Amino acid sequence: MHRLLIVRHAKAVTHPPTASGGDHERQLAPRGIAVLPAVARSITEALDGHPLDLVVCSTSARTQETVAHLAAAAPTIASARRKLEGKLYLADAARLVKIVRKLPAGAQTVLMCGHNPGLHELALLLLGADETPERLRYDLPTAGLVVLDIEGAWTTAATSAATSAATLRAFVVPSAD
Repeated sequence: MHRLLIVRHAKAVTHPPTASGGDHERQLAPRGIAVLPAVARSITEALDGHPLDLVVCSTSARTQETVAHLAAAAPTIASARRKLEGKLYLADAARLVKIVRKLPAGAQTVLMCGHNPGLHELALLLLGADETPERLRYDLPTAGLVVLDIEGAWTTAATSAATSAATLRAFVVPSAD
């Protein structure tokens, strides 16, 4: 069994349309940073004492900051190998499934930090309609966490060859402490 932890980046600052740097360079807002210690605790709980093998992160500033703040709050996250993945930036569900299918076979527990609507659509696709909590059907909020157990190999995730759909272990909607 594999465990996939899906984390949408925390709340980012908004830039006026003429601001330099563009969307890719947007930083986290203070209120986004404020919720990340609680999200880190939820991730640690979801690991059930197992190590986090890999963190796959979009190359955007806000996702990298999200992962950095999570790692600062939890040694189990800090000790995981990190991989920046340019294809995660604003990826749709189809692209995200391809990324999941290419995860290393030896990585049993993986955290993926990226963007909506792709992460939300990925969670819905992996879960199927019957297993999706009502709140998750409509949105994956900023800094939201979805923890899924996936039977079989990463290579068969979300295919007809998959042994079974993903099982929801946790869905966390963050709030500031």
